[in-house]
Amino acid sequence: MPDTEDNTSVVPDSAEFPSAEQVSNKSRARKCSRRKFLKYTGLVAGAAVAGAAVDALVIEPHGFQVTRPTIPVNNLPSAWDGVQIAQITDIHVGRFSDLDDARRIVEMTNDLHPDIVVLTGDYVSRADAISRALVEVFRDLRTKRKFAVLGNHDHWSNAKGVIASLETAGIPMLINSHRILDRRNQSLCIAGVDDFWSSSPGPDVVQALSGVPREIPRILLSHNPDYAEQLPSSPRVDLMLSGHTHGGQVKLPLLGPLRLPINHSKYAEGLIPAPRCAVFVSRGLGMVGVPIRFNCRPELPLITLKRTIT
Repeated sequence: MPDTEDNTSVVPDSAEFPSAEQVSNKSRARKCSRRKFLKYTGLVAGAAVAGAAVDALVIEPHGFQVTRPTIPVNNLPSAWDGVQIAQITDIHVGRFSDLDDARRIVEMTNDLHPDIVVLTGDYVSRADAISRALVEVFRDLRTKRKFAVLGNHDHWSNAKGVIASLETAGIPMLINSHRILDRRNQSLCIAGVDDFWSSSPGPDVVQALSGVPREIPRILLSHNPDYAEQLPSSPRVDLMLSGHTHGGQVKLPLLGPLRLPINHSKYAEGLIPAPRCAVFVSRGLGMVGVPIRFNCRPELPLITLKRTIT
């Protein structure tokens, strides 16, 4: 007989189908797994937030970090090639930083054995922080070549008191003025200007560099890096050292600093090309506004100058 198609349905054995109880158990297992996943995810997220809070409130604010940038300077005399400059800025002794913090910073600076120490403003955050004890802390800086400029908080607190304190501690204040340093019969100029925000009549680089021979390299101290945008074409500045920004103090991943107290955000921190010269901006060593630093550790730079020929 010819083959015929069998249209009879084949019903599998009932054992091949899960029972209602088995389906229910699997559903409960999936729900349990989701709950565990969400629970563990929540725990991890909570731990991350707690860790970030501890870092921002406890670890970073006083976790002073020595950084070691090397900065080229055109036509730097050979005697000054490799010279090291420690930069102290934005200690803000007052509400969130105290004399113990300032003392640690001075001790760390001394341990670096820099050739020069420059102090670029905002030593205090309020007038009652200006004291004999503060003078004695700064007097402990062992480097002979040390120079300072004022910041906006120094002006807001008591500029005359800050000047008197630092000069009593043996640190000359460069207010639109300069000093010429000699090393093996070769010269380097350290100049300073008054604060860009708070001083009157204000910063004046022309006055600061008046009388400096053209061939001598010039390093300018300016608390606020925005002044780099105001520098005239003459006199020449070879490098500017600044603070003021705190690096933003709080830097969120991907988003960057929450707030910068400057008009030109490119000067947040580090070495930046400006219209007239290179500018190095330190993140500073203290805090304002809130006692928090996050992803932005306080910085004590030990800058090495490198000779380049043009």
